[in-house]
Amino acid sequence: MVGERSRFASFLYCPGGPVFKTWNKEYLKPWLDFVLKGVKEKNFSFLRIDPRKLEKPKESLLKTFGFVPAPEYTQPQCTALMDLTKDEEGLLSKMSITTRYNVRTSQRKGVKVKEGKPEEIKNFLDLLKTTAQRKVLVLPVEQNYHKKQFETLNKEGLMQLFIAEYQGQPLSAALVVFYGETAYYLHAASSGQMSKLRASYPLVWHTILEAKKRNLKHFDFWGVAENDEPSHPWAGVTSFKLSFGAERECYEPPFDLPFKATYRLTRLLETARRPLQRILRLGRRL
Repeated sequence: MVGERSRFASFLYCPGGPVFKTWNKEYLKPWLDFVLKGVKEKNFSFLRIDPRKLEKPKESLLKTFGFVPAPEYTQPQCTALMDLTKDEEGLLSKMSITTRYNVRTSQRKGVKVKEGKPEEIKNFLDLLKTTAQRKVLVLPVEQNYHKKQFETLNKEGLMQLFIAEYQGQPLSAALVVFYGETAYYLHAASSGQMSKLRASYPLVWHTILEAKKRNLKHFDFWGVAENDEPSHPWAGVTSFKLSFGAERECYEPPFDLPFKATYRLTRLLETARRPLQRILRLGRRL
């Protein structure tokens, strides 16, 4: 559970959960009672839960407690999943021909991938700023979000930084979470320089092999478009991730439990923000 600040309100967020052995009132009510104890102290506007997969009976249960479908996805609606139980040759065979070529050619040309030291998080943050400017991405409201996330999870051995370099120059980097049976390719960034070296390809392949070394079963690319429309703002990154042989999987939207009357205004503003963002993004590209 984490406190989050959007552009319009603060809220308590449960990413990927809650997770119960059985979804019923006997489990949900005491969990909610425990969570809501600290809500008034923090002055949150609402609680957002994100169980990812919900059957209709579970949705009905949530509605009896006052939950409503959230106006937008906090996490990506769809992801790309890879089965790591195959051997290395099996994984390579699932890639597109172009992706296999780019991985091998980039390695042959001298691109090296290493595990970054904690102090090298600055390299990732610099690359992220460059990526955001180049691709017109919106970074988190909290300026130190990625740094704090890395420092917290890295201390627990849950997140690692990987950097693809050419002659010592960082070209691409990724923050990868290793948790349970899954590796999550959570954040990635690139400089845009020496693009012919295709540094992001061996970077991804290295993290996939690292996940296999840890005997994990799944590799989650974390965020792809819900369709193959060329006009989708994630079209490029989606084709890149799927080219590694991953399969797209989409989830239900999260649910909100309002605490304040102002939630309706927050919901209205969040709903209106998406089409406005698309218009602004298109305008910057023209």
